[in-house]
Amino acid sequence: MAAIILAAICMVSGCARAIPKDWYEGILENYKMGFSTGWKSNPSNINISEEMQNGTYSYGYLLKDLDGDGADELLIGIDDGAEETKFTDVYIYHSDVGPFQALNDGDGYYMYICDGSTLRVDSWYGSETKTEYMKYNSKNNAFLMVDGGSKPGHYTLTPFN
Repeated sequence: MAAIILAAICMVSGCARAIPKDWYEGILENYKMGFSTGWKSNPSNINISEEMQNGTYSYGYLLKDLDGDGADELLIGIDDGAEETKFTDVYIYHSDVGPFQALNDGDGYYMYICDGSTLRVDSWYGSETKTEYMKYNSKNNAFLMVDGGSKPGHYTLTPFN
């Protein structure tokens, strides 16, 4: 009887939909191929900024559990020598559609990790900068706005080569 109750609780709470351990491997392969060919074979499902295509900086990725659910999110970042790591894209495993590009730069903003899990998003509209803070919540498949965060941190990126 206890097993039936536990199974019912898992089904209602969503733990029956486990996130595959290496769900991000296909996405990483697309980036590796793109960087190795100078984006001549740009996969249609990846929006690549001009900055990434021109090879000025080093790019890599970070796997980090932003919401504490036990599954890593995939963040694509820039190693440009700055004190804080800039991220251009965030991929999540969406419970309804699987691997999903949740946030991307579109040549208009950068993301930074503050407090170990809060994302600071800086976007530019001409000379004006807008800063917002958000936290990822896998239960809602959403990035929820929060009031703020600490200073952005520096993270070591795994290179694509």
